[in-house]
Amino acid sequence: MALIGKIRNNMWLVVVLLALALAGFIIMDMTSGGSSNSFGSKTTLGKIDGNKIDYMDFQRAEQALYQGSGDVYGRRSSLWNFFIEKTIIDKISESNGIGVGSDELNELEFGANLSPVVQSFYTNPQTGQVDRTQLEEIKKAVDEGTVTNPEFAARFNELRKQVIKTQKQTKLNNLVAKSLYTPTWYAETLDKINNESATFEYVKIPFEYVKDTDVKLTDEDFSKYIKENETKYTNKEEVRNISFLVYDVVPTAEDSAKIKDQLNLLSTEFANTKNDSLFTASNNGFYNKGAYSKKDELQGELKDKVGSLSTGQLYGPYVDAKMYILAKLVDKKVIADSAKASHILRSVAGNDPIQLAAANKHIDSIRAAITSGQTSFKDAAIANSQDPGSGANGGDLGTFVPGAMVPEFNEAVFNGKPGNLYKVTTQFGVHLIKVDNLVYKTNEVKYNVAYLVQPLVPSEATQNAIKDKVMATLEKTKSIDELNKLATGDMKIEVAGGIKKNDHILSNLPSGQTSRDIIRWAFEDNTDAGKVSPELYTFADEANYVDSKYLIAALKSIDKPGIATVESVKTNIEALVKNAKKAEIIKSKMKGTDLNAIAGIFSDSLEVAENVSFGSASLPDGSFEPVLTGKVFSAKTGTVVGPVAGMSGVFMAKLTAKTPATTEAGAFMQKMMLTQQARSQVNFRLMEALKKNKEIDDNRFTFY
Repeated sequence: MALIGKIRNNMWLVVVLLALALAGFIIMDMTSGGSSNSFGSKTTLGKIDGNKIDYMDFQRAEQALYQGSGDVYGRRSSLWNFFIEKTIIDKISESNGIGVGSDELNELEFGANLSPVVQSFYTNPQTGQVDRTQLEEIKKAVDEGTVTNPEFAARFNELRKQVIKTQKQTKLNNLVAKSLYTPTWYAETLDKINNESATFEYVKIPFEYVKDTDVKLTDEDFSKYIKENETKYTNKEEVRNISFLVYDVVPTAEDSAKIKDQLNLLSTEFANTKNDSLFTASNNGFYNKGAYSKKDELQGELKDKVGSLSTGQLYGPYVDAKMYILAKLVDKKVIADSAKASHILRSVAGNDPIQLAAANKHIDSIRAAITSGQTSFKDAAIANSQDPGSGANGGDLGTFVPGAMVPEFNEAVFNGKPGNLYKVTTQFGVHLIKVDNLVYKTNEVKYNVAYLVQPLVPSEATQNAIKDKVMATLEKTKSIDELNKLATGDMKIEVAGGIKKNDHILSNLPSGQTSRDIIRWAFEDNTDAGKVSPELYTFADEANYVDSKYLIAALKSIDKPGIATVESVKTNIEALVKNAKKAEIIKSKMKGTDLNAIAGIFSDSLEVAENVSFGSASLPDGSFEPVLTGKVFSAKTGTVVGPVAGMSGVFMAKLTAKTPATTEAGAFMQKMMLTQQARSQVNFRLMEALKKNKEIDDNRFTFY
């Protein structure tokens, strides 16, 4: 008690000591400002002209909007762009008086002219229409202040930010677009040039004339092409080139035999079951009672065998698309190739029994009114159907093929008769269906088949054996030279070039966390060129819960900003460089200026292009050849042009006639068209231009 009393009497001293300690902590943290984790920057995902994007805000927005769904890196990239664009738009809007009023916002969120953001989030995937019922419920909860779900509140708030940003951006785009115009002199000149026409003879030797096997590409060929197209192949930021070796995890013969045996054990029960839907659903299979297929529509070897099967007979197990399949012919008959039908839907949420009883009663009363002649089906649908897609059209669903609708609906239509009414219950509610027409294009027999499926995947023992082998190889592989020596037989070293710091896709490998992990390793400060990653990277077959690939990665090289190296773009330009090389070979065989003689060398024929306009640059075969067209129009009549390497081959051409534009009467239309084109490009070019003038610090690599 005495100690406590002393503390109380000297409380001022305690406060001073605490203040000094806190100040010391802050000063220490500030003096370590060189660290990327210094005070004030630990959660800074990025900056736009000094305006911070906080990672915690970013995370909250991601969780609220996406709730763990979709491609994680794709959605993060989209959200990153949103934060950048919002910062830019907000600043411009503030200085130019651009805003979104409360009434306007209400219209965008719930009115007749919904924001595209709201439309994308609240479109029913089943109908392709905006779910107005859901929007009305949301509006009511917001207006009455009865929103109690914090997750919904967070989602709605983030969605509102996107709606406001999008509307502000639309207004800015419109302001800029309305300010654009085309000078008359420019329109007149371009109209004259574009409407000038020429007739010329030409010989076209396609690149395919030279076989790929006859073309040997060297690094010098790639370097030459890059230098000739320097503006296209210049890196604005540092990129890294990653070499890797992939070991595919494939099932052994023993794995295959075991999977086949598992299906065979089910064959007797499968053949005897009376409930194919339940049996297939319980044993990793699938069955659609209402889906009938033509023989040629079936997959794999079943299409050649189904005609000889009797109803109830099994076929298989057989292998198709890396799966073992056991098929059962459930039924075969001649059915309509397509149907036209209408319906009236009374919705039922979550199979609620009270709603279901009410829906049945409502449909029964509608059916009685129609059959008694009190109303037409069309009028009843307009007044009563809760299908937003077809209700306003009198219930008309148009024409559809077997299997396009849910099974219960499909079965009622294709087993029904034109003009008859049928009541069915589906996952959407209770329907009153009118079969308008059944179309029989042929009387071909169609087949209803049930399937049991087992993926042909490696066993756990096989996965472990391959993984242990690759891990042992990795432990002995420390440099890229040692990695290159592992490429023997079918094993080839692959290179992913031009990889940027925030990329999440690596060559043709599956996108996702593993690809991202490899890229992050390649950009770590202690990762030097020529180094092999000590980690064995695993790609999983997520559908079947097995490993599909093991990968050893190495950092091949690092490219600083500037003209791209061969390694960074080689994969992307290989086809273009090959065509350039083929063009050199073809040109070397084009001797003289006699087009007929040149055509004879290549067993080709002389073609004539009549009245080709400078603006279109299209040849009679539909190919687009602007370089050839430009050279022809710049030549004098009777002059031979070429050889010219174009888009689809190498050309020699002779200008026979050139007709200048007769009038400039079209200049006004040309002016209007050019202005409209320029204005239409504002939506996607303005923001990119604004971003270029901003200082953007991107720290995403630090966080994910």
